[in-house]
Amino acid sequence: MLTTLFIPVRERDDRLLLTAVTQINQGGPQAVIDDEQAVVMANLNLDAGKKAMNMSDFFSAHSFFDHGISYLRLRREHWNEHYDLSLELFNSAAKSALMNAEHDSLKVLTEQIMHNAKCFEDKLQAISVKVGMLNWSGNVPAAVELIKTTLSSLDEELPSAVTPFVVNQHLDNTKTQLANLSDDILLSYPAMVNPSKLLVVELLVKLYDSLTLIGKRAAMPIIPLRVIQLSLTYGMSPHSPSAFAQYGNYLALIQDEFEEGYRYIKFALSLMKKLPSRAHVGSTLFYSSHTRLYVEPMQSSIEFYLDAYKAHMKSGNPYVVACSYVYNNCCLWSGKELNAVVASMRDTMKESKYHKNFVVLTLMLPMLRVALRLMGQSDTPTPKQDNLTNASGKTLNEGGNAFAKLSEALIFREFNEARDAADKYFSVDRFGSSSPAMFFGRLESNSKKKKKWIRRGVECKDKIEKLSDLASTWNFQNSECRNLHVVIFLYLLYLILCPLIFATAFTELYLLQAEEQFSSRNFEMAEILYDAAIASSKMHKFVNEEALANELAGHFYLETGRTNRSAHYFSRAFEKYNEWGAVAKANTLTEHLDESKGERDELML
Repeated sequence: MLTTLFIPVRERDDRLLLTAVTQINQGGPQAVIDDEQAVVMANLNLDAGKKAMNMSDFFSAHSFFDHGISYLRLRREHWNEHYDLSLELFNSAAKSALMNAEHDSLKVLTEQIMHNAKCFEDKLQAISVKVGMLNWSGNVPAAVELIKTTLSSLDEELPSAVTPFVVNQHLDNTKTQLANLSDDILLSYPAMVNPSKLLVVELLVKLYDSLTLIGKRAAMPIIPLRVIQLSLTYGMSPHSPSAFAQYGNYLALIQDEFEEGYRYIKFALSLMKKLPSRAHVGSTLFYSSHTRLYVEPMQSSIEFYLDAYKAHMKSGNPYVVACSYVYNNCCLWSGKELNAVVASMRDTMKESKYHKNFVVLTLMLPMLRVALRLMGQSDTPTPKQDNLTNASGKTLNEGGNAFAKLSEALIFREFNEARDAADKYFSVDRFGSSSPAMFFGRLESNSKKKKKWIRRGVECKDKIEKLSDLASTWNFQNSECRNLHVVIFLYLLYLILCPLIFATAFTELYLLQAEEQFSSRNFEMAEILYDAAIASSKMHKFVNEEALANELAGHFYLETGRTNRSAHYFSRAFEKYNEWGAVAKANTLTEHLDESKGERDELML
């Protein structure tokens, strides 16, 4: 029976090998004659499973590994007699089980590894896979605890209290180490070969992801810096490119050193090509995309997240749905056609359910609801697990939920709902979403640049409160419009402060200034700024921003008694909302168009 298998092995015919192994597996362990054949079949299933994983067929891979284990189990002492083969089969089966969201199988496999592994190092792959399962199934605190315990066993301790001083100390040390190193010198660094340090780096990266999910961001800034320091001391690891990408993001997005930050982004991509690691290419592409959104044209830069998504799919990394989540949000805010955005969001949610990734499912839902309402649909799915909490016991993504409701209320001019959402937004952790610039946690609030984003937010919040007090003196036609004017100001402020959509902030800045001039009754300056906002959004091809700018200009002219002129802007807003796919929103403008048409008819008569 087994002699036929030596033909594809000798000829190196992968397709024939997979077919032959599959056929023999139909007979099961009882088809083998003796222990020697059982070991041969276990090895062949291991080879077949690896080849299936290289083709991103994780379902078939898991089946091969599972069959290989079944052949080994004919020998009760297989962990003693065939230890290396047993360890590799169980580790491979656990990894494919994670990608297939077969969590029950994964638990059994990792328990077997932890029980039978001869040394601590042999347990680390199982620990890594278990961390991934805990993260994406929602039990993130347990994942964090497991990582910290393992790092401690590897003599890698993070500071117990991460203060601004500690963060800046790590940052200064990293800058000093890199100061005299050119890209060519860095690219010539040897590869990291120390097994324990390789495992430390991998666990640090997983800890970073875990802390992101539960809102414990104090230690996050020092993790990429620590990875870079280890890389400069022990050699470059497969995770080094993504750490350099995160460092470049910090320089560009937090310190406004775009030239230097973009340099490290490009270096990270070059290092990624020099150290080809299929399992980690997606992470480097993902992090490097954040700064590229700001430096390169946004509409095309968004597609880099799709490249990261595809790379994660090929490697079987469950983080694939996180790439898709960020991609969908960027598409929504950059004005891509809503039908395509919603279809992509639904695909992401299906993947999240398949992978039992309740975290991404929870993060995705609020913006999907906004998109569907804009289109005039309401068939929003409800996740099975909609109450995930962070380390403080607060519902995950409270800030994101509040912003989504604020967005929806503003777009549809619903003051009471917008006011409640704004109050909620300012009462929760507004850095709870996965905004790209927040990869360094709250470092920006502790930097020497004195809390740039936070300070600006506080100043604008104070200004909004003063505007609210003064709103009663404004001579608007009705109180609802006056109140909405305050909420619009708040919303535009958030759009400017939100690093995720900073690339569109020129339009929001013009609109914010226009609304401020409108409220101060400086009508001539307001007209100039509204037109500047429209021109900016048109030049950058943000159809959603162009629609919003035209609508706000229309209300400005309507409130100042220039109905005929407002009709032009409402008409353009109607056209752009429809172009975006926001049919329901466009239909809300028809009353203004009909009103303007009626007044024009009266004037003609």
